[in-house]
Amino acid sequence: MLKVFIVDDETPAREELRYLLEQFSEVSVVGEAGSGEEALEAVLQTEPDAVFLDIHLQDRDGVDVGQELLESMVNPPVIIFASAYEFHAVRAFEAEAVDYIVKPFSEMRLEKTMNRVRKMMRKSEPALDASPLLEERLQSLLQNVLVDTQPRRVPVEKNGKIMLIDPNEIVYATLEGRYASIYTAGEQYATTFTLQELESRLSRQQFFRTHRAFIVNLSKTAELVPWFKGSIHLVMEDHRKTEVPVSRNVVKELKKRLGF
Repeated sequence: MLKVFIVDDETPAREELRYLLEQFSEVSVVGEAGSGEEALEAVLQTEPDAVFLDIHLQDRDGVDVGQELLESMVNPPVIIFASAYEFHAVRAFEAEAVDYIVKPFSEMRLEKTMNRVRKMMRKSEPALDASPLLEERLQSLLQNVLVDTQPRRVPVEKNGKIMLIDPNEIVYATLEGRYASIYTAGEQYATTFTLQELESRLSRQQFFRTHRAFIVNLSKTAELVPWFKGSIHLVMEDHRKTEVPVSRNVVKELKKRLGF
């Protein structure tokens, strides 16, 4: 049985990853941690074979946590770094990560990661000249990043259930209280993400932060309406034809993105 530990400060992300990992018959999720300090203590106690470690933790840098685990344990676990950003692959490589995956996770991508972990558990790399192996590993990590940059499903909540929706279905998202709410053409979903956290999970080519409280799907924009003092509103392609405000300081960039 392959023992796996999950480290992520976002509860929905941990729940999503646990669910996907538990679909593998040989995998046992032995624990979770929501912070770097908690992870350092719990991983030492549970001694997992592999750790899925988020790079962006609220209290610690995930790469630093991974390096500390590798240096402090006699038999350190295999480290797989995760992030909503694709540009941390080289840092993950430098920290001796076996793999690097971009959130949200996909079943196909996770299968590829688990195959790499299985190979690592079966045998160690031979003590040969490390340069070709390092180059091969870096190329593999970077290739995996390119594969992962496509939009994946986003975990949302409705009627007490957690569902996964395709980002292409999102029309816009807005801040309601502390957390973001997602609106599709005809539905509203709650999340446990701040608007900034949600933004980091969405494609920068497809989504745009129009206002401190709004993110829009550029492909779901119906009209651009002039407003007061140089600002504008966007009419979205939902059933309510919602008007989303656009801050004056991003109007120029938005028009450029929309082809004006």
